[in-house]
Amino acid sequence: MADPTKAEGSKTISGPLFKITSRPTISEQYIKLLVYGDPGVGKTTLAASAVDVPQMGDIIYIDAERSEMAIDDNSRVLDAENIDRVRVNSFNAVAQVQEFLKAHCAARDRNDIEKLKSLEAKAKGVTPADIDEPRRYRTAIIDSISEVNEFCMYQLLKLSTDMKLDVDEMEVAEWGEFRKSNQMMQLVTRAYRDLPMNVIFVAGAQYTQDELKRKFFAPNMTGKLANQVQGFMDVVGYMVTGKVAEGAVEAPRRLWVQPVGNFMAKNRRSMYREAYFNDPTMGSIMKGLGLLAKS
Repeated sequence: MADPTKAEGSKTISGPLFKITSRPTISEQYIKLLVYGDPGVGKTTLAASAVDVPQMGDIIYIDAERSEMAIDDNSRVLDAENIDRVRVNSFNAVAQVQEFLKAHCAARDRNDIEKLKSLEAKAKGVTPADIDEPRRYRTAIIDSISEVNEFCMYQLLKLSTDMKLDVDEMEVAEWGEFRKSNQMMQLVTRAYRDLPMNVIFVAGAQYTQDELKRKFFAPNMTGKLANQVQGFMDVVGYMVTGKVAEGAVEAPRRLWVQPVGNFMAKNRRSMYREAYFNDPTMGSIMKGLGLLAKS
């Protein structure tokens, strides 16, 4: 059979476009999780509880919502001081953090200590000599992807979060901006998803109503993104709280991971057959999904 790469008019392919691999071990498997819900249900707390799972450390928390107060002095997050935090207020900043993490993971996997120190020092504004033991990030939290979606539209409209507010006219998004925003958000979400690490996306919730006024809940993202982004994830969980029992201090929490109600949810890990996690932590989720190595 003739080599199609050498056919007249074809471009020569310098190397294979695919690679055959064996099944990854548990330690090589990373979760791509989207958690969404109303304000106050505990989404940030759940994501931050990854710091208490040794296999998921180190943790980098990309904060687009100024949500760090939800982590500090939180009885559900025992080791909060060991979470590294990055505040972002633009789409470009979110993209730059992804580029940093891509380079970091490459250095981490080849155990290049000097490169790890160099990258971390540059990001922290110190010298490599100031870092005794470099971080080895295995989990990134993006809180929230809904806010990153807004940053993306601001960038397209040439707006910024620190601009003067006493303006007479302001650009309004039209069809072209919505299309560009959709593509940019898909690209950045895929880029984070493809990192060789656990990635936890946090999102707000939004709902639509049918002709009978029945509500249907989905991640708070513009246009078709709510559906599209779910396709990138291993697990999509809708988080809710229940009624506070008499004598109890906190409301019970539930993370739905199967679409058995008026909400979007999914779970690709067939070994976990329940429709939800009660009072979830990242430890209980990783254990339930079979992603924690047995000691």
